Amino acid sequence: MLIIDKKILTFNIKEIHFSDYPMDVEDCDFINFKYCKNMVNVKGFTCKKEATSIIDLTQDLDAIWNCMDNKSVRYRIKRAQKEGIKIHKNVGYEEFFNMYRSFMQKKGLKSIFDVFGVGYYDLELMKKYGTLFVAEFDGEIICGTLLLEDNHYIEAWVGASRRFEFEKAKASVISDCDRLIDWEIIKYAKEKGIKEFDLGGLWSEEDLKKDENLKGINTHKLEMGGKNIPCYTYNKIYSKPLHLAYYFYTLKNSIGRKTNA
Repeated sequence: MLIIDKKILTFNIKEIHFSDYPMDVEDCDFINFKYCKNMVNVKGFTCKKEATSIIDLTQDLDAIWNCMDNKSVRYRIKRAQKEGIKIHKNVGYEEFFNMYRSFMQKKGLKSIFDVFGVGYYDLELMKKYGTLFVAEFDGEIICGTLLLEDNHYIEAWVGASRRFEFEKAKASVISDCDRLIDWEIIKYAKEKGIKEFDLGGLWSEEDLKKDENLKGINTHKLEMGGKNIPCYTYNKIYSKPLHLAYYFYTLKNSIGRKTNA
């Protein structure tokens, strides 16, 4: 179990990964258990069923390679290698962080709790908890994946690229880099004896109906050869002030959606 501690204003926030089920934790105002394997009923926790894509790393590399889509994955990996893409580990955190902030703004992505800063990861958190893989092309870092890991699991935590900044041809190079990064992560994790690579969650059918562009994200992950696995995210708010703030925030959003309908 990996616990990420954040301090937002006066609130103690904990985000927990690699736990099979939720549990109460002391000295905490808000807690978020990500991608638990088991659905359980624990008092005070809300549960949301989700799905993620898992690659079984107990297979040999050839088996993993052959499970990948030939055209959209293996071909792109080979092309990235021919193009001289360089993959670096645990360097360029500052460049990645700036790219991440820009990427999030351009995509309009944010957590439901971002109004409190809960969904935001700063540079120090990235350095403290994350293993970073970045791709360098023509002397500049153009994409990267920040991972969480323990002795058994590795998870794609934060991904970002500069594809919104480039013309279509260079954006295609970034896609090749993404595939090569995933392949290098797999080899790295295999060497460490890690058993599973979690590609970081899949969008639900409900989300896909709202935005068809999200289908490409799911396709991108599943083409790597992972299996669609159900998982569960659990939240609990311990702080009454934070609970009240969240209530009015969700109420405001609900009213806004009805007004715009």
